[in-house]
Amino acid sequence: MVKKNENNKENEESGLENQVGHLLRRVFHKARNRMQKKISDTGLSPMQTSALTSLRKKGPTSQNKLGRRIGMEPGNVHGLVDRLLKKGMITSEYVNEGPGLHILNLTDDGREVVDKVIPLGLEANLETLAPLNAKEQEKFIEYLRRLL
Repeated sequence: MVKKNENNKENEESGLENQVGHLLRRVFHKARNRMQKKISDTGLSPMQTSALTSLRKKGPTSQNKLGRRIGMEPGNVHGLVDRLLKKGMITSEYVNEGPGLHILNLTDDGREVVDKVIPLGLEANLETLAPLNAKEQEKFIEYLRRLL
């Protein structure tokens, strides 16, 4: 059976229409796809741009802390960092304090790219939230934060 939602878009019923995880996953995929289209010419993934954006806005940090900042599983952060290092977007400096840390920072190329990407992310965000009015957008973001 096909059902129309409030935006007159047809969706095939799955039996999961009221499942929070299902709905969040579908919205996430739409948001990620919008972002991917906007950044496609950079050769970066949305998660890579998240890492670069975090380094730009919050400054240098350890690999572990960067993963926590962007909500990435610790086991996946190493691969992400490795790819950004190979692309010349970040540096990794060993700091021999306590157990020792690798501090990640943006390169000049990384700063240049992320400064172009940040406005694209804002555009993608606005497009994702466009079906909601301004007050609904604020509430939606508030609700998502509460669920974290």
